[in-house]
Amino acid sequence: MIYPLELPRARRPLYRDYGGKSGLIQTQQDARKGSRLGKLWHFMLPYLKDYAAESSVHGIRYLADPKMRNYLNIRVIWLLILVTTSIGAIVVYVDLNELYQTVRIQTTIKNTMLPIFRIPFPSIGLCPRNRLNWKMLENEAVDHFLGANVSAAQKDLFVKFFTAAGDPHLSRLNEMSNFFRNKTLTDELHMLDHLDLREVYKFIQFRCQDLFHTCRWRGNPVNCCEVIEYQFTEAGLCFVFNTEISPESRQKAKEDKYYPLRTPQYGEGSGLDLFVRLNRSFIRPGKRGINVMIKQPQQWSDVVRHVPHEAHTRISVTPRFTVTDERTRTVTPEVRRCIFGDEVDNPHYKNFPDFEYWFGNCRSRCHQEHVLNLCKCSPSIFFPVSDKDNFTACRASDFKCLYDNRFTFSIERHPEEDDFVKNPFKESMICDCFTSCTQLVFDRVFTTTTLDNNETDTEAGTMRLDIFYQSGWLIQYQTTMRFTFVELLASFGGIIGLFLGASLLSAFELAYYFSIGLYLYIHGKRKLKKPEPRVLTIPFGQRKITPIKF
Repeated sequence: MIYPLELPRARRPLYRDYGGKSGLIQTQQDARKGSRLGKLWHFMLPYLKDYAAESSVHGIRYLADPKMRNYLNIRVIWLLILVTTSIGAIVVYVDLNELYQTVRIQTTIKNTMLPIFRIPFPSIGLCPRNRLNWKMLENEAVDHFLGANVSAAQKDLFVKFFTAAGDPHLSRLNEMSNFFRNKTLTDELHMLDHLDLREVYKFIQFRCQDLFHTCRWRGNPVNCCEVIEYQFTEAGLCFVFNTEISPESRQKAKEDKYYPLRTPQYGEGSGLDLFVRLNRSFIRPGKRGINVMIKQPQQWSDVVRHVPHEAHTRISVTPRFTVTDERTRTVTPEVRRCIFGDEVDNPHYKNFPDFEYWFGNCRSRCHQEHVLNLCKCSPSIFFPVSDKDNFTACRASDFKCLYDNRFTFSIERHPEEDDFVKNPFKESMICDCFTSCTQLVFDRVFTTTTLDNNETDTEAGTMRLDIFYQSGWLIQYQTTMRFTFVELLASFGGIIGLFLGASLLSAFELAYYFSIGLYLYIHGKRKLKKPEPRVLTIPFGQRKITPIKF
């Protein structure tokens, strides 16, 4: 018989502080820590094995398969396979997510053969450089606006001011230099502040019948004055064809489904073909030719190009049409670089009241804001007048401020321009306008030749303009989301299915096992540690003995 004290004792570990108190404490702490971790591991191990056996993620069950208990190498191989495929899934997903966050918008060709009659014919603005009737300016206009008893000084001021501003344009105010160099005329300009400049320009402008000789639309003769109307632009008062700016033209567009006008034909003579003739006695030196503006019917203004007299000018137009998918509204206008017409609360939205949003209207509104900021008024001969704006209209004396800031108003720059172009101008208008999400742009090519002998009138300044489509079809572009959230989710599901053979239900299963399932497992284990006492009832004659067994 052997007593327990006679058994050999375990040897203490080497290199330990046996004599000190700290060594004993450290030994006790390590024993407790190991004991706690071991208990936790033995407590959780059955639950983890149960998850591995029932998990829908492929490969995990081999880590807890009882058949693999004696094959440790096979378990290690499956563990390495799971780790490798998990890392691969993470790498591919990170790359896909980066692509989703950075390149979210793409523009592709939707239709290469869209018929041109699907879009309206461009609006044609004709702004003669010699647009004022000088005889009317020096006689009837003075009596009409200043009265019959006007002084000679005031009459001279009236004539000289409107002569200097006879060919107005916001970017060419330097043409009024001769007038503003005269200090006497400049100081007396306030005497014309009571005049409505719009009404004066309408009064002294050449009439339609004085300027246009013949007009043809799609090869058919039309009355020029019925298809052309007055319209103020940034180039002053112009004659505009196929416009939708004035209240009359807007009402016409609502009532007539064929307005604005369209054409299915292309080539010379298939669009707008017109003759312009003006008696030479009305032409002032240095004021010859016409500034032509090609824009959209709902657009206020655009850049102009000078077309000379005694010439036949052909302008071929090639439209570019871009539409934007509604799903791109999920990203900001800064990302897609366009604005929908109803996004009026966006800081980049600039537009005139009751106007359809176009890139050109945004630029004109930006120009107006710069004028308001520098001169505290809006020139009514350059910009639309609306009661919703509540702006002060510029008077005659305010043109001195416009002239003093003429260099600022003559140059427009983009905010990102300084990163690519060296800017020699210190003063300019900075406009960061986004295009419309439904964008229509007209590319034009000007070709000028001499007039035929039978087309020239020696008594009149003659020119011919022929504006037409270059082709009968146009290219339609479409801007869409390159990756939507649904597509990203589908791609992620494909990645997880490819690398791990899992699905969305696998993720819910994992979340359940380590939340609700784990709670139920721990709660059930605690109940097993403290079982309820069982009551046994044993019949004994007429009495019942009820012992309690623990």
